[in-house]
Amino acid sequence: MDEHGLLSLLPRGTKTWEGPGGESTIDLTLASAELADEMVHCGIHPTEHGSDHRAIQTEFDLTGPERTADSRLLFKNAPWNAIRERVKDKLTPLPWDDDVQTQTDRLMEVVLDAIHELVPRAKPSPYAKRWWMADLTKLRRTYTFWRNLARARRRAGQLIDSLEDRTKEAAKEYHDAIRKQKKAHWDGFLADGTNIWQAAKYLKDGDETNGDKVPPLKRADGTTTQDKVEQAEELLSVFFPPLPADIEDEGPRPRRREVAMPNLTMEEVEEKVMEAKAWKAPGQDGLPAMVWKQLWSVVKERVLHLFHTSLSQGRLPDQWRTAKIIPLKKPGKDDYKKAKSWRPISLLSTLGKILEAVVADRISYTVETYGLLPTNHFGARKRRSAEQALLLFQEQVYKAWRNRKVVSLVSFDVKGAYNGVLKDRLLQRLEARGMPRRLVRWIDAFCSSRTATITVNGYTSALRELPQAGLPQGSPLSPVPFLFFNADLVQSRIDSKGGSMAFVDDYSAWITGPTAEENRDGIQAIIDRALAWERRSGATSECDKTTIVHFTRVIDRTSRRIPFTIKGDVIKPKRKAKILGVILDAKLRFKKHMAEAATRGLAAAMCLRRLKMLSPQTARQLLAATVAPTMDYASVVWSHARGERELSWFNRAQRMGARAITGAFRTVSTVVAEAEASIQTVCERHVQAGTRLYINMKTLPKTHPLATLKVSVSRRYMSPLKRLALAHEGSGIERMETIQAYT
Repeated sequence: MDEHGLLSLLPRGTKTWEGPGGESTIDLTLASAELADEMVHCGIHPTEHGSDHRAIQTEFDLTGPERTADSRLLFKNAPWNAIRERVKDKLTPLPWDDDVQTQTDRLMEVVLDAIHELVPRAKPSPYAKRWWMADLTKLRRTYTFWRNLARARRRAGQLIDSLEDRTKEAAKEYHDAIRKQKKAHWDGFLADGTNIWQAAKYLKDGDETNGDKVPPLKRADGTTTQDKVEQAEELLSVFFPPLPADIEDEGPRPRRREVAMPNLTMEEVEEKVMEAKAWKAPGQDGLPAMVWKQLWSVVKERVLHLFHTSLSQGRLPDQWRTAKIIPLKKPGKDDYKKAKSWRPISLLSTLGKILEAVVADRISYTVETYGLLPTNHFGARKRRSAEQALLLFQEQVYKAWRNRKVVSLVSFDVKGAYNGVLKDRLLQRLEARGMPRRLVRWIDAFCSSRTATITVNGYTSALRELPQAGLPQGSPLSPVPFLFFNADLVQSRIDSKGGSMAFVDDYSAWITGPTAEENRDGIQAIIDRALAWERRSGATSECDKTTIVHFTRVIDRTSRRIPFTIKGDVIKPKRKAKILGVILDAKLRFKKHMAEAATRGLAAAMCLRRLKMLSPQTARQLLAATVAPTMDYASVVWSHARGERELSWFNRAQRMGARAITGAFRTVSTVVAEAEASIQTVCERHVQAGTRLYINMKTLPKTHPLATLKVSVSRRYMSPLKRLALAHEGSGIERMETIQAYT
């Protein structure tokens, strides 16, 4: 059951067999986790059928989200030369000196008119299949003719054997042709190397275009939504919560000297256009990025002028502030009937996202060049990964252990982080850290007057204003301003007494002391500081997700697990916490994390086996791209704790992946399967990951906290970084040149 991810549907203790000697639960009903979520009822059928085994009745709700058969534009069959000529002719006489809204309206009108007039459309049909061909249509007509003729004769009381045989032959020929065509189409699809990543998407849950099926949602007052309209309203109310009634004033604060920001250049705009994912789901206008790639030669001067106008005027057109929101499941949640178990993805105008990407890159360059943000702020910054943040914290823990001390960590989770950003406070903090006033004015417009629709189970709500939009999730710009929003909270020195770190909106702080009890005042000070920041920022942390862990391997130093009170909620210290995707237990043994990582890897490997007829090369690529990263995430942090027992967990996924590549028997050994499949072992991948990270660490600039971190020479409580240093001693890595984030 565990290997195949199956769950039992019958209630525990249900008796399914009854005989003279007693009763038993011998019969089971198993289903995948996805199907189990759709179960309405599973139990013993009320009617007796004369057997000692009771009949089991199972009912599922298999109604899927409604899919409207829209008339799709076939961009891959578009006559791009004719479209370019049409757009060029229409744009030439248009004036250049209008405001940003007028320029955008005219540009979009010209482009959309050409697209809708010249691009062919697919015939809308809910029954359309990409593998269907004209020959199958002929066979279906032939089969239908003979079937109808035989049926008419039977109704007239004439059973003609030759006619019945001819009907069966036509049916067999038709269905055999369907099976052969499906297989041929799939083989051809996989034969094209560019399609393997599309095939990999079939292994994943969720759809960023249409979203997951949303069940009836439970409201905070205990009631349940009754229809799609109520579901949409409930999701929007949770995605965009109102700000607290009382927000404290931050008061005057020193302002850093404003940094210079030159005008945009054609080169940087063109770079972002070409970097954009061609077929990423578009916004309301329906134009994917590939349209702008195809039309770039005839629209680039207009687009650059439009971007200049937008930045100089500090305004954005309405089209760029309108989002199509798709709700997706947050992975690993227990109850998807709660709206907070879903996250919003905003599908935005691709043209607007290009400017947002340019602005984000400009701000990032300014941050790294002038040091505008705390050095311990990771995420949404070049050369600052979650793995580095975890290693930094882990090194502090080992350093404390060598000094016979305890590290007490507090991790906070901000509710609706991006959408809950208070615009006025964000702008104030951007200015205080030296952002140009012109850019701050533009970000003000970016966060203001935003509108959205939300799509739930095929229903799309009416366009509505978002009074508290914050920063839209799905925009390439949003993560960077958020770093400024919580920079004051993160700004602290990391030393022997404690420190803090953040990865975008995930904030954690710690205190170091002789025992957990003596760390109590320090923990309370961290909590008070975070709550004070909340009151000034209009943010709200979720107390049920706030985690406190005392890191030590000496039980006597955590003999009393005294709870803390945060905003009236009692928070008890835990034995482990999930920080940046890694489960950190109090002793840093990582048993729980490795077990879950191996389970996820096995599930991914089993999904890979579902893709039939893969060539060994394609299967090997998918294994490296989908299975290995699932197991190996942040392996440098925990692989030192991997023993033979833990290695056997990972080898189950390795063996399954190797069988998907080679088609080997189930009983084949892991070593032989890996060799025949030409894949790296788990140990080899982890060693390579450590080497890559160590080399990368030696090229970091001095402003990075890992670059100046001194690794202890003591072999007592050896940290992962110490192990890496010993493994690469004498390799010459120390002579690596420094690589700046922006050169």
